[in-house]
Amino acid sequence: MAVSTIAGYTGGGIKLPCIINDGTLTVASKVFGPDGYTDTGISLGTPLYKDQYVTLDTDAANTYAATGGLPVVCGLSAASLIIGKIITEPKFVVTPTSTSSTRATILANKWYRVATVEFFGIMGVAKATLVGASTANVVPGTAALLQIDQSASDALAAAESAETLSVYDVASGGTGLISFHYVASGSATVSILVGFTGGHAVVTA
Repeated sequence: MAVSTIAGYTGGGIKLPCIINDGTLTVASKVFGPDGYTDTGISLGTPLYKDQYVTLDTDAANTYAATGGLPVVCGLSAASLIIGKIITEPKFVVTPTSTSSTRATILANKWYRVATVEFFGIMGVAKATLVGASTANVVPGTAALLQIDQSASDALAAAESAETLSVYDVASGGTGLISFHYVASGSATVSILVGFTGGHAVVTA
């Protein structure tokens, strides 16, 4: 049976601007173009493309502060939980000036491409304050690692804070929430972006 060329994509997920993890960035100082002139050339180790399905990148460098609050996506893996689709053409924020495979360096210099990604299985997205409980690393897209703190959330609302959702890390048992950012286990208070995956979310006093 032949593969159909009839479009079957209808969308309907949450759309977010995301940083694209294209792998190692290799910069060549002299590349000849079709016109015969030279320019700086950039090759991508594992480039991602418009209409490609992706998942959240779990690298520890992908903190809220390092990414400016943007999620980071990479190619699908066998253990992918959160699936999205790139729906716009990725474009560089800052053109790389030297070769690098280090995520922290790439993020710090903004040597990355950004595109809009539509996420499926996410019902809503919110910025939250994570108060570290020194229990577990919070890994992007990984289930069961976050719970909502009722009293801390109420306190943020009473103080008229810009964000009024407070969460903390747990070793297991969290449901309904995933993080879009990495937070190393510890007691620090940091911002993260969280996704609501449907169903009940665990709220503790």
